[in-house]
Amino acid sequence: MTLTDKQKEKIDEKKATLPDALKRDKNIDYTEGYFFITLNTRDEVPVLGSIEGRVGGTTEEDMPHVQYSELGKKVMEVWKSIPQYHPQVEIIAAEAMPEHFHGLLYIQPQHGEHLGQIVNGFMIGCTHAYWDILGIEWRNMQREQCMGKSAIARKAALQWQDRDHSYSYRGPSVFVHGYNDVVPITQEEVQTKIEYICTQAEKRLIRGENAPCFRLNRGQQSSWTTETALAVIARDSFFKNNAAACQNAQETVAKRLTDGLDWIGDKQVLMCERKLPLVCHRLDIDRFEQQKEAIIAVAREGAVIVSAFISPKEREIRDILFMEQLPVIEIMDNGFAQRYKPFGKAFYACAERKLVQFTPWKYQYDREAKISREMCLVMNELCRTICQCNDDWWKK
Repeated sequence: MTLTDKQKEKIDEKKATLPDALKRDKNIDYTEGYFFITLNTRDEVPVLGSIEGRVGGTTEEDMPHVQYSELGKKVMEVWKSIPQYHPQVEIIAAEAMPEHFHGLLYIQPQHGEHLGQIVNGFMIGCTHAYWDILGIEWRNMQREQCMGKSAIARKAALQWQDRDHSYSYRGPSVFVHGYNDVVPITQEEVQTKIEYICTQAEKRLIRGENAPCFRLNRGQQSSWTTETALAVIARDSFFKNNAAACQNAQETVAKRLTDGLDWIGDKQVLMCERKLPLVCHRLDIDRFEQQKEAIIAVAREGAVIVSAFISPKEREIRDILFMEQLPVIEIMDNGFAQRYKPFGKAFYACAERKLVQFTPWKYQYDREAKISREMCLVMNELCRTICQCNDDWWKK
């Protein structure tokens, strides 16, 4: 039994619409280095386990953790078995969340095996384990599929007509086709990924306890408009003297802007009457300490600080605000993906109801995205619009 033409056509359609995040980057060498991968279960069904424990739990049973299902246990076992089939691979960390899987591994150099081959084998192993749990006699069906065929025909039948890792007529797959990968460059980033994996269960419980703070809100209407964004570009000293660059920047920005604003965080932060913008200009670099002191002082008095936190100086102030759990509205340089949530310190600031993140942008997946001059202008103008005051208030 093989896939019908209609089934093959449907598979091809899904491949064509595969999100960029699930595609490989042609500029990356996937045969050596550290890789952090994420795979989603089919239809995001929570078949791998459930989140147990409580935030702040101290005993082994009470601490946040994933209670693996039978399939979840098998998935973790298959991941740990990868070095048996690929000796050049070092398994570093992994976690099977109810509806997705995170894994961190290292491929030793000069072996030539692609990450995709390793992940493909892992996904096949997980699906075969799933079929065993479901009682599907897949081994016999596999043999029947190949009987009476030449070696080339058998290989083609198994490889193209029945992909065990993502689609098959013999039974359901565990994971969807494709996977997301992140390439940590330094040891510090590798450690960050390990910590990310280890805190997944706790963060899921925190999000559950503070669900309204982590709910995405789309299309918030305000006094902010596309015309406002384009006007600030036209007023900039650089673009004033370069009409062609100005037009190109405006066209680029117009394509990226959302209809309204998207946000996530605590609504009470938005409702604060006193909001003040933070923008660090190069001309004020000698007065930075004065600006920092003014910002921290008003935040301690209850004002909400609004900033895109683009420059190192702005981020220095942000770190102090987060450390003291002072209220912040952060303008983001990208839109929110469907399952977006704040990360790092911002996650905990959101959980503490001290953070709102705004974005005027449509989500765009780009591994090497850079913030352009026109984007900086637009985000800083949005800060001023939200606060209804200029960013030089601290000088007065």
